[in-house]
Amino acid sequence: MYKEILDSELLFLIEENNEEAFTELIDRYSPKINLIIAKYKAKGLQVGLDISDLYQEGLIGLINAIKTYNKDREASFKTYASLVIEREVLDLIKTSDRIKYKSLNSAISLDNFSAEETQSLYNVIEVDQNTPELKLIDEEEKEELKSILTDFELKVYELKIEGKTNKEISTILDRNQRSIENTIQRIKLKLKLKLSN
Repeated sequence: MYKEILDSELLFLIEENNEEAFTELIDRYSPKINLIIAKYKAKGLQVGLDISDLYQEGLIGLINAIKTYNKDREASFKTYASLVIEREVLDLIKTSDRIKYKSLNSAISLDNFSAEETQSLYNVIEVDQNTPELKLIDEEEKEELKSILTDFELKVYELKIEGKTNKEISTILDRNQRSIENTIQRIKLKLKLKLSN
């Protein structure tokens, strides 16, 4: 339906909260994201990032481009999106590089602890998931999720948390697997954007 529509028309529809136009624009620019991450794949791997990390960051760049593009600019959306995606991927690599070296320099080796000290350290790290505080936090998180996810996204999220595979979720919700995968990508992006605000 939206395959023949220009980027500028899709952007207009997205401003009107059209989810299908949003999905079409994401699908349309997926190959562009892949080209950009292929360019920086080696650098990303050096700092401990995998392709999916780079792709996620590319998607965030694309969403930022969609939100911030000014149609009165001389640059086309394609040019603008490419620049924003590339900047986002490079920023992730630089940040990961700094974090990698910082954590390597401040790491504590468990080899230096006695057996008793190591055991008590593991006990401190292990948390009881059934405390009233954690249940309260879980309820607050659910309320927050309801404010940023659609009802369908929330159903997919809850099934994914239960450990269901994408195929199982598509069967349960009677949707094709591609639709579920796209929904999961949107959920990840919304959560990442929420955390970065």
